[in-house]
Amino acid sequence: MLGLGPFVLIEHTGFRAQFFQFYVAVVFLTVLPAAAELQHRKRLFSALRDSETRYRLLAENTTDLIVLSDLDTTRRYVSPAAQSLLGYEPEELVGTRPLDFVHPDDRAGYGELLRSLGAGEVDQATTHQRYRRKDGSWVWIEVSFSLTRDEKTGAATGYVASLRDVTKRREAEDALRLSEERLAMALESGSDGFWDWNIETGAVEVSDHWFSTLGYDPAEMLPNIRTLEGLIHPDDVDRSRRQLVEHLKGLAPTFECEYRLRTKSGAFGWSLARGKVVARAEDGRALRMVGTHIDITRRKQVERQIQHMALHDALTGLPNRALFREKLNQFALRANSAGRQFAILACDLDRFKAVNDTRGHAAGDAVLTAVADRLKSVAGQGDCVARLGGDEFAIVLQHVDHRDEAARVAERVIDLVGRPIEVDGQLAAVGVSIGVALSQGDPAEQVFKNADVALYEAKAEGRNTFRFFEPGMAAAFIARNQLETDLQAALRQEAFSLRYQPIMTLASGRICGFEALLRWDHPTRGPVAPSEFIPLAEETGLIVPLGDWALRRACLEAAAWPKDMRVAVNVSAVQFQRSSLEGSVAEALRASGLAANRLELEITESVLMQNAVAVVSSLMRLRATGVRIALDDFGTGYSSLSYLRRFPFNKIKIDRSFIVEIEDPEVAAIVRAIVGLGARSGAAITAEGVETERQLDRVRQEGCTEVQGYFFSRPLTADQARLFIAAATAADEAPRALIG
Repeated sequence: MLGLGPFVLIEHTGFRAQFFQFYVAVVFLTVLPAAAELQHRKRLFSALRDSETRYRLLAENTTDLIVLSDLDTTRRYVSPAAQSLLGYEPEELVGTRPLDFVHPDDRAGYGELLRSLGAGEVDQATTHQRYRRKDGSWVWIEVSFSLTRDEKTGAATGYVASLRDVTKRREAEDALRLSEERLAMALESGSDGFWDWNIETGAVEVSDHWFSTLGYDPAEMLPNIRTLEGLIHPDDVDRSRRQLVEHLKGLAPTFECEYRLRTKSGAFGWSLARGKVVARAEDGRALRMVGTHIDITRRKQVERQIQHMALHDALTGLPNRALFREKLNQFALRANSAGRQFAILACDLDRFKAVNDTRGHAAGDAVLTAVADRLKSVAGQGDCVARLGGDEFAIVLQHVDHRDEAARVAERVIDLVGRPIEVDGQLAAVGVSIGVALSQGDPAEQVFKNADVALYEAKAEGRNTFRFFEPGMAAAFIARNQLETDLQAALRQEAFSLRYQPIMTLASGRICGFEALLRWDHPTRGPVAPSEFIPLAEETGLIVPLGDWALRRACLEAAAWPKDMRVAVNVSAVQFQRSSLEGSVAEALRASGLAANRLELEITESVLMQNAVAVVSSLMRLRATGVRIALDDFGTGYSSLSYLRRFPFNKIKIDRSFIVEIEDPEVAAIVRAIVGLGARSGAAITAEGVETERQLDRVRQEGCTEVQGYFFSRPLTADQARLFIAAATAADEAPRALIG
């Protein structure tokens, strides 16, 4: 019995003839003479040892795991490959059973096969299931079984199993199956056309969907590669052929190419072809290639739309800032290489915001569209007109030989844009300021910056005009930008202060209040004029937080004055546009404890020009709370009289420019008329900028009720204002003596 196991294994590993010869020899041992028998026995056991040695060499050196098991599946012998295959030492698996290591999902089918082996119903079988390794991971194992039988009785004695790791093969098969299933689903869904190309003959088998996509009937076309290649757009032939050759030569793993194919109607539709060589000759030549063909015309249309949207303004259809910069760089390269110059016109609309706010965004959009059309009519072929955002446009003139050429275009733009634009049956009027810069071999970005600097100068000149860039402008522009940066820092640090100019009542000669005036002491420049930093604050929007700060500070400091004195605070048009002014006023009054009737808001007619209906409604609500409303700088605008009819102002302030020239009879008549208007509406009339006694006498003669100016006092700090009030209270006759 000691040598039975190896002999059984030999029987089932291809050595049946050798074993049979050995067995016959053993039978005849009993009848041989003793000497011959002894000699023959020696040879027999020698052969047996050699056989067992060969078997063990085979079992212990093969990469497959060899297992000898009883019929009840108990393992009696396990080869050394157990360690590399399953992570166990052979001794750890002796005495175990395979079902203890098989994945639960595979156990039922595997158990039935082992039962059939044990019952002697099958002699050989091959199966696949997952085995658990010692580290807990799972591997796919292919097991080949051979049943062992007793040579004399034929009864089953056990079985030999050969185990092999087929995880990678199984994964590849699964991947292939999944790929085939996906391809089948795609073809069945009708999204792809399928083709199969015999490269040697040129014959191509194409699915019906391929034909239907292009509008052809299969009978109309010879299924040959030359025929199909003839449908490709001429501009795409070289590219598609190059990519195909790369794959055929094995330089690319797959073939994938987008190209246009001519349909039966003569139009071209976009297609995506994917394919792979599936057969090659021994010398590497491609023999057969299969693939799919997808109609991507719709996708290409969407891509073009997305690309257009990314580079063009949605409202006007003009190039946007990104495409403008791209084109500008191209113009600069061509001009510099040819030794020529180009020009940039940076355009910014004037009065557009008034149209947008008063007439609504739809009207504003209509104006922008009309302006875009007018700018395009000015530009020549090859020039570029772009909308950079908001009401900013730019024109690039690609060839400019003389400065006068750019000037004529700028003049033409100002003329066209300035013409009335009809919107919903009504006319809207805007203007345009233009900055012009000529290239002098400079980088494109620098030329654009120069045009922007010139635009700033044009707007500063009074708008609706154009200016050429001059080197000196850059310094002013840089200074302006630096001032903006400093203004932001000053706002964060609350580096501003208020000065208070007294307002006197002519009838009593007493102080009736103060006007709060913003002041800024720059850490290096010293005092910055309000006429310099306030317009900048309005342009940048910083006037909103700055105005809120001034309102809170003025109310807080005025709360310490006598109860009959008011404080006047200037309000910018930007504060109405970009903030909740009503909320800011309510918060300032609440925090300071100042009575609402002691606060006076001074507005200019520019506030009403933004959105008259909305502003008047807001002013009415403010006045209903007790806050007083004054119209500042009256007479300097174009529509002052119409605004007086829209809103009952508490006060009208006559601009100092009238007071300076009040000796002129015509100017005096205007002042007299303003006083008459105020008297009929019940408004007080304040003359601003009174600096001489003669001016004081004249404004009294014309009927003004209040005055302020250097004749009485320069603007005072908060402490000085309190002293001024104390002095006026202690010596009541002194102020009246000044007034006369």
